[in-house]
Amino acid sequence: MVTPDSYTVSKDADLVLLEKTVATKPVQLVLNQAGGVAETTVPLELQAAPCLSDDQIRVLAGYGAALERHYKCAQDVEWALAPDGTLMILQARPLKIQSSKNFCLLKAPPLEGYRLIVERSEIASQGVGTGPACHVLSVDDLANFPPGGVLIARHSSPEYVVVMRTCGAIIVEAGSVSGHMAALAREFNVPTIISSQPALTLIPPGMEITVDAYTGRVYEGKVTGLLDAVTKDTAHMIGTPVHDQLQRIAKYVIPLNLVNPDAPEFTPEGCRTLHDLARFCHEYSYKEMFQISDLASKFHGWSMKLDAALPMDIHLIDLGNGLEEGAAGKWNTVKIEQIVSAPFLALLHGMLNKDVHGLDPRPVNFSGLLSVIKEQSFAPGHVGERFGDRSYAIIADKYLNFSSRVGYHYSVIDAYCGDTINKNYITFTFKGGAADNVRKNRRVKAIALILEQEGFRVNVKADKVDARLQKYPKSYIESRMDILGRLLIFTRQLDMLMTTEESVAWVAENFVAGNYKLSAPPGQTV
Repeated sequence: MVTPDSYTVSKDADLVLLEKTVATKPVQLVLNQAGGVAETTVPLELQAAPCLSDDQIRVLAGYGAALERHYKCAQDVEWALAPDGTLMILQARPLKIQSSKNFCLLKAPPLEGYRLIVERSEIASQGVGTGPACHVLSVDDLANFPPGGVLIARHSSPEYVVVMRTCGAIIVEAGSVSGHMAALAREFNVPTIISSQPALTLIPPGMEITVDAYTGRVYEGKVTGLLDAVTKDTAHMIGTPVHDQLQRIAKYVIPLNLVNPDAPEFTPEGCRTLHDLARFCHEYSYKEMFQISDLASKFHGWSMKLDAALPMDIHLIDLGNGLEEGAAGKWNTVKIEQIVSAPFLALLHGMLNKDVHGLDPRPVNFSGLLSVIKEQSFAPGHVGERFGDRSYAIIADKYLNFSSRVGYHYSVIDAYCGDTINKNYITFTFKGGAADNVRKNRRVKAIALILEQEGFRVNVKADKVDARLQKYPKSYIESRMDILGRLLIFTRQLDMLMTTEESVAWVAENFVAGNYKLSAPPGQTV
């Protein structure tokens, strides 16, 4: 949440303080008597003050040097400063991000004779790897991942651990060097970079590449000279009783067998390791988020009505800092300019987009209209499927759970949008419709095509689509929320136009191109 202070100390007996960068720290986390922590403002006189004195910095550096001598390698050390000024070491583990053996490579110029594909990246795990490029756009792609391949994906994910033992390197377009995947990559010694360039576009599948995770570069072809220059580290504990015992235990902890949440074996009985248990609990925790708005709808007194020119009745429940203080006005209403929630504002921006918001009623395809009327009139299942007219938005400054229930279909969006990339995500579900099953399924396919082209990981079952996107910067999350807002308005009344299979791609192409005013589908008249 804040940029930390940074101190550089000479690595010798004198421990000379070489550089001190003191950042401004406007907020802090303090213990909350009710449990957990709470964010508070740092007193003005302390915001630009250093966290440690010069003497404390040298003491801490001395501890770091002693730990490195003891463990015979550089250490990642966690520490705390007690109220009485005592420095305490909490944890130390091998630091693999900075290898002195290969330090000469860190500032080397680009190699001549090889085409440079990616010039700049953040280093998540150092090393050099080579192999054919393999695009991973969904979890399903991991099932057939070839040994030695270089994994290229839109964003980081701990799910890539299933191929870390065999892959040559990892390139992602978004993520954090302090994230879970980066930590796993360092544990498995997999060269890993977070590219500042569109690697998926620049590197086609199958291309032989070399990833230099010391300089953050990617070259076309196999750069043998670079591979030969790297000194491989070996674990100093191999062959010891401790290492042997950890290996026996690891098979019950590390392997991940529950990769696909839609697979029949994704059950409590299918969990064979602690990693499986964590994955199973994580997935079902996600699903529970979609039930929040169902609870809210039972207690109308909790909510405030949104005063906006939208074709749905939206009610807000503020969990904290989602609205300006004292926002509720006459008749318990809230105006858009009083909303502070970042993800909800982005969603409303899309819903109010003048090109999609001002659309006239959909052109009527006669057979499509008859299909909708027939389904509404004679299908008894719709009696139970009809949802309430109210849509609920549960908001905070960085959080949104939006349940939109219009007519015979519903959609649910759950999102977090803040400055911490690893926390950011969007999940989206769309289901239902007023037409027959064929037309409903076609509309869902069109929505899935749109979301896939906009960077979401998508799963479709019958007339339901689930999509997920996570670990992207705040600006990107806001842009995808804007797209979802436009999609919610755009897809209303689409059932009547889904007359053929060709209309699926036609609808998706028009939306992505920004053409929201649809006429008749291909080969059809209105």
